[in-house]
Amino acid sequence: MLKTPKVRGLGRPLAFVFASLLGLSGIVVTSSEAGAAEIPAIDTSSIEITKLTDEEPVLYKWSVARVAAQWRIPDGAAKAGDTFKLVLPKELGAFEGVFDLKDEDDESLTYGGCEAALSEVVCTLNKNVENKHDVNGSFWVKTQVKETTKASSLEFETSNGVKVQVPLPEGQQEIGYSPILPTETSKSGWFPGTDRTAVYWRVVIPGSKISGKSEATIVDEYRQEGATLTMSEGYPKVFWVPATPECWGELSSAACRHDLDASSVPSAAVAVDDDKDQVKVTLDNKGQNFQADRIYVLDLELKTGGEIPVGGKYMNRATVDGEPLVANAEKNQSGAGVGTGAIVGHIELKKVVTGEKVDPATTYPVSWSYQYKGDTRSGELSLKGDGTMEPLNNVPDGVVVTLTEKVPSVAGFKFGDPAFSGDGVADNAPDANSAQVTVEGLKTREVTLTNSADAVASDNPVPAPEPSPSPTPAPETVAVTLGAVEVKPGTCPVSGTEPTEPTVKITPTEGIVYSEPRITKNGNSATIQVTATAEAGRTIDGQNLPEGWAAAENGSFVFTRTVAIPTCGKVVKPGLPRTGI
Repeated sequence: MLKTPKVRGLGRPLAFVFASLLGLSGIVVTSSEAGAAEIPAIDTSSIEITKLTDEEPVLYKWSVARVAAQWRIPDGAAKAGDTFKLVLPKELGAFEGVFDLKDEDDESLTYGGCEAALSEVVCTLNKNVENKHDVNGSFWVKTQVKETTKASSLEFETSNGVKVQVPLPEGQQEIGYSPILPTETSKSGWFPGTDRTAVYWRVVIPGSKISGKSEATIVDEYRQEGATLTMSEGYPKVFWVPATPECWGELSSAACRHDLDASSVPSAAVAVDDDKDQVKVTLDNKGQNFQADRIYVLDLELKTGGEIPVGGKYMNRATVDGEPLVANAEKNQSGAGVGTGAIVGHIELKKVVTGEKVDPATTYPVSWSYQYKGDTRSGELSLKGDGTMEPLNNVPDGVVVTLTEKVPSVAGFKFGDPAFSGDGVADNAPDANSAQVTVEGLKTREVTLTNSADAVASDNPVPAPEPSPSPTPAPETVAVTLGAVEVKPGTCPVSGTEPTEPTVKITPTEGIVYSEPRITKNGNSATIQVTATAEAGRTIDGQNLPEGWAAAENGSFVFTRTVAIPTCGKVVKPGLPRTGI
């Protein structure tokens, strides 16, 4: 199985996301040409900060914002390799990535490319700016608020150290912490920091949701078909913070964060199953109910083994005390240009069964495979007949995926050949049980797999028993009492030193079979055993057993008695004492 690795929900602070300027495009033009210069191309009066969503009334710490600016090259003032830049204020960080400076009328024409880093955007011009009149344009980048401030404006810096104050959007006077705290158990995901090979998942549990319990269990299923995911070192992380706006906005603060482990209270027992791609966390508050004024968090970072392209999509499932949670993380485009580099697309497959009603919980395996750069990638999706979509994400653009279903085998039903349908789907290729789907980058192909089901009689029907006019009475069983056993030890012969064998006399009983007596000698004693077994229609009365009888494990009964073996010596005269010779 191949393995791969949160886009955060609004109002949920995250460790600073700054993942790839989610967006981006062309190739950044760099130059080693001698004489390359930094030029003051940005119009400082044009720099603007705006909210990226109307769902938040103002910008808070961890809010996402858009920074835009206009640029202009004076005639004859620039050449290939020259640069201009915009240094961001300490309160903002850019999503890292690249984009082109495209001509408004001809997208095939570019004037250079820009690279967004955490703290600045640097644009490098190409030869198309040379000998041109009035070359100008604009760009924008996606940023995230990473610090609070009491100021109503933020300080930007342009080329050659020129600084400018830019007001917060819509007259906002400061940036603080969001007053919106989580009230429901949730899951989210994003692409962390500058690491373009990882995905981050977070489970959030408000203390109010578990305040009536002393234990809670989180199970996170991070397996994703078509991807190989491995847990980053130091993860999972489990902790709690006080349910306050400041601590919810400062999850890494030493004053707020309380890490949990096996020895803390509450304790966190963490088990990672690499074979199942599963993490199980048991929170135990040692008999005390969880506090409602806390927020509990589970963080996972998963490595993908390669750079995540624009359009990359990941899904994660978790449960908190059985409550299902699902989150998706998708690397979207944003910025001033069209995305560049390898892009990927996705397939979502669902199962439909027509005709007779089959248990909707029945699962149907569907294999998938495709060729990419000389390698064969393959795996298997498990579909339910209730129409639930199962994803195959992050398939390279233009790749042809083959889906194959063997005709299902379910007792009591006969299925017709599978029929695949959907945009970009070629059914019956390369055979009647298969279909081929051409993936288009940044899009999701929805495929429906349909089977007809007919009820069939069992191959080996069991005939119904014919009714009996009257029930047949069970045969009567007669209880029988075991016979007494008389045991006599051996005697000494008139002449000789060896005693005779003990004698055993068994009182015969109708319906009982007695074994031959077994005599076992041990020194000066002998043990006699007899086994009794009831014949058909008879049972041994175990409540009234003669002396020496006891029940055995197999339903039989055993008689046991030990007697002394006489010692026989020389003939002596009666009445005379033995001398001990």
